Amino acid sequence: MPKKLPTMVISGASGFLGAQLVDYFEAQGWQVVALVRTPPKYSKRKLVHYVAFDLAQPFDDTCFKGADYLVHAAYVKSDRRHPDALAINVDGAQRLITASRKYKLKKNIFISSMSAHGEAVSTYGKQKLAVEKLFATKRDVVLRSGLILGNGGIVNQMAAFMRSKHVVPLIDGGKQPLQVIAVYNLVEVIAAVLPSRLSGKFTTATPQVYTYKEFYQAIARQLGVRVIFVPVPFGLLLALLRIASTLHLPLSVNEDNLWGLKKLRAADTTADLRCIGVHVDSLETALRKTSIQKHTDR
Repeated sequence: MPKKLPTMVISGASGFLGAQLVDYFEAQGWQVVALVRTPPKYSKRKLVHYVAFDLAQPFDDTCFKGADYLVHAAYVKSDRRHPDALAINVDGAQRLITASRKYKLKKNIFISSMSAHGEAVSTYGKQKLAVEKLFATKRDVVLRSGLILGNGGIVNQMAAFMRSKHVVPLIDGGKQPLQVIAVYNLVEVIAAVLPSRLSGKFTTATPQVYTYKEFYQAIARQLGVRVIFVPVPFGLLLALLRIASTLHLPLSVNEDNLWGLKKLRAADTTADLRCIGVHVDSLETALRKTSIQKHTDR
């Protein structure tokens, strides 16, 4: 009889990274339990079982029965609708870990961030750091990811902005350190870690450290657009964001994003990547492999 392939539980399965993981493991023939807020009413995917899941609410943990692995990639963003995001994320992660222990899963992976460190002041960084502590046994892995690049997320947002505005604001001149990882490389990291004996905390990002200005310049080159960079003092932007929040103006960024940017830290990732055995593409290569299309200025 053919060997039964593993079953993977993925939280945040409809998100940028989660959707990539579902596609990858389904293609490998794995059974996938996809935890999403709103399961589709009908799906042709025979290996993917969608389950309703909300970090802020208890859930039916029987979906963990017979599963082998958990990848926790879901999180609630801190904003006006979720002022208690930190508590929601920690409590939701605790429910997932409890279910994993109950059904004796082999390994749990938490997708954290390089924003998670002792000096973090953003809610995002603090909640990632708090959840990391829940994934601290000999069978768990925490992956502190660099900025994830791919066909979606911040790259597509910035690409659309550059195409339409041709102006990029640089907070404090765009000197903040930045390390990135292509989404396909992060999927490779997760696939490599799962069957291994590795446990603990690993930082997964390019060994090379860029600045935010270099990041935006690379996107502009890939798009083939001309942009003007405008330095914006941190204090001025902070004041504007607070005014916008008071007036309930819809913005793609908020004060928490700004503080996260202010407290970015670089890290030497060489040893961790060597231990995992995965090569991470450079910023330029990652952008070239995405589906961002060049644009000719008129």
